[in-house]
Amino acid sequence: MKKVVLLGIAFFVSTSAFAGQALAASYETEVTYGVNLRSQPSTDSSVFRLIPKGEDIQVIEQINDYWLKIEDRRGKIGYISANEKYTDFDNNSNVVTAKEGVNFRSQPKVTNNKIGYISKGDTVEVIEKVNSYWLKVNYNGKIGYTSASYFDYDAPAKPKSDSTASDIIATAKSYLGDFDYKFGAEPWNTNYRYSDCSAFVQLVFNKDHGYDLPRTSIKQSKEGAYVAKSKLKPGDLVFFDTNDDGIINHEGIYMGNGEFIHSAPSNDVGINNLNSGYWKDHYVTARRVL
Repeated sequence: MKKVVLLGIAFFVSTSAFAGQALAASYETEVTYGVNLRSQPSTDSSVFRLIPKGEDIQVIEQINDYWLKIEDRRGKIGYISANEKYTDFDNNSNVVTAKEGVNFRSQPKVTNNKIGYISKGDTVEVIEKVNSYWLKVNYNGKIGYTSASYFDYDAPAKPKSDSTASDIIATAKSYLGDFDYKFGAEPWNTNYRYSDCSAFVQLVFNKDHGYDLPRTSIKQSKEGAYVAKSKLKPGDLVFFDTNDDGIINHEGIYMGNGEFIHSAPSNDVGINNLNSGYWKDHYVTARRVL
């Protein structure tokens, strides 16, 4: 009898421990808009259920640009849309590992500007590839520069399109005065009433000219190639930090003669000069995607 009781206790403890391990699974991704959980990565596949807004899930892998393989809290494995609208999942391909120890510097040049040391095996987030020699990175919350040769990093490929800079500018100007500014809003999902800055750029480049720029200003700031402010050409994307916290949170399309067009709270879709006043003080960088 005692043996049976002990076996029962052992079974209870072991199964409880197993359940504890299962409960310890990391459901770190939040569903931000109701999304169908499907049996296969296809809209033709059967739907298991609708995962509601606010539910946490575990992303197993990103299948491609369109689908995520996930496990829900019920233990069901399936597929959901990878569209940024549905989750806060961020598969950051810009996180890279140091192949050898390398200096961390305040400027992209070798001089008396060392601010730290990145050890072999440490990871950094690449903000931009400045040129063939330098990466601008985030290392443990600090922004600085390090030698590109110590990391395996390729800047995202430039999108392909037959559109010219004049085509892009003409399209952008056709929206002057349109859209009340609303953070997170997309014109094509709001009957063309609202937009934020990066959705406006997507509207011009993606919807009207066939590009494939990502949704947010931070991600768009890693597309194409870096271009110095003094070398700007019409059609370049210009980026700003309006909160003075070191994080890009606004953008526009450069038109030439120091002017850029953007969707902003101050003027809906309007034109400002980045070489004077507020926008000069908050300018960060630019990218060439044409």
